[in-house]
Amino acid sequence: MTPRPGGAKAVATGSRAVPDPDGAPPPSTGPRAVTTPEALRAIERLLHKYETLAELRRARARGEPIPDRSVFRALAREFPGALYELDRAPLDDIDARRSALAATVGGGAAAPWMTAMATYHALYRAALYLKVRLKKGHAPGAEEAVSLAGAAARHAAIDVGAAFVQAVAQPAGGRIGPVVLAEVASREGVPEPEARQAMFPTRRDFAEKCAKEAGR
Repeated sequence: MTPRPGGAKAVATGSRAVPDPDGAPPPSTGPRAVTTPEALRAIERLLHKYETLAELRRARARGEPIPDRSVFRALAREFPGALYELDRAPLDDIDARRSALAATVGGGAAAPWMTAMATYHALYRAALYLKVRLKKGHAPGAEEAVSLAGAAARHAAIDVGAAFVQAVAQPAGGRIGPVVLAEVASREGVPEPEARQAMFPTRRDFAEKCAKEAGR
């Protein structure tokens, strides 16, 4: 992902620094070392996701019976958006991501799409948690928003702020997906289209790109 030019204004609704109007540089968007147990755990869970997606797709191709709904519910609960990948992502891309994640778990650097995707799933868990606790169309007060942000952060294992709660409470068009995408882009320091492309690529050379990243 290519960072925004310095000085682009972005709103932070979590704890990570993002570009500001005074020209502070955006966060690094190159490969990043996995330096904390929490970051490693997030990468390990992403690896589990892509291993599961690969298994499900191959089982489908073999004509095996469709698994119980609980399998898909569990997948969607931990990784909101994963069922979209299950239905649409080419198996080569799923395998490429699985291989790249395995290399990172083995000590390699994390590619930008990995951190973006881990953030996406965590923020979506937080947004869904908030959605069922917010009255439709009702903007919570400042104190309530702070309280809800803390509860959502504990539930989803990611810091979120009151501004994120307010955005989820009254999303443009009534959809929380764009709210989550905007927050991922803000934290990654890139435009929203780049964040989307990093997580859900449409380019056909993606598998080759993943293989190159895994071989660093």
